[in-house]
Formats: sequence, structure tokens, C-alpha cells
Amino acid sequence: MGHFYYVNYFSVLLATIASFMLGGFWYSKAGFGQAWLAAIGKSMDDLGSPAVAMSLTFVSTFITAVVLAILINALGDPTLFRGARLGFVLGIGVVATSMFSDHLFCGNPLTLYLIQAGYRVTLLTIMGGILGVWS
Repeated sequence: MGHFYYVNYFSVLLATIASFMLGGFWYSKAGFGQAWLAAIGKSMDDLGSPAVAMSLTFVSTFITAVVLAILINALGDPTLFRGARLGFVLGIGVVATSMFSDHLFCGNPLTLYLIQAGYRVTLLTIMGGILGVWS
């Protein structure tokens, strides 16, 4: 049972930093930033300072990485592929489907759903790979 709760916090930190790097690209002008802003009906100026949101997002992403690390270890024999596969399955099967319900009831543009759900599926897949290697 102790194996189940083992967490390599170095790998969790790496996975969290990787998610921020992905987010930096995903929501940039080179990524989907302009389409995302259009879908939420805002400009960069409307967003203001992201300091508080980014700080709290770092904490929530760190918690996500801890939980994913616990799940990867619970399944045993962690590898890059198994971790990435678990992240992908959770991303599609839990996160994206839950977000789809929100999309349907909130009436947000499909583009917004695809950008945000795509980010989270990609994020969990990358996190899972990192955690699978260093668990």
C-alpha cells in the first residue's frame, strides 16, 4: 500500500513546469492565443495582470500532477508510454467529456471548447509521460 502513495516530487515539479511551457505556447500568438481570445470575446488588454491566476493555476496543476503520479504508481510498472497513455485516457475520458457538458450548457463557441479541452488532453498526456519516466 505504501507504493500507492509514493510520489516523486521532482517529477511532479517537472511535469508542472512542462505544463506551463505548453500553456505558454498553446495560448500564444504562435499557438491558439488569437483564436482563444476571439472565442472568449476579449483582447489581451481586457485580461489584465495574470499574476494571481497563474499562481493559483500553478498550485492546481501541481495538485493534478501529484494525483496523476499516484495513479500511475498505483497501476504499477510505470513507463513513458504507460504514463502518457493514462494521461491521454484521463484527458479524453474524464476532462474533455466533463468540459463538453459545460460547453453544451454554457453555449460557448465550439472553438473555445476545442482549444481548452485540447490543451488539457495534451497537458495530461505530457504530464503522464514525464511522471511515468520518473516515478
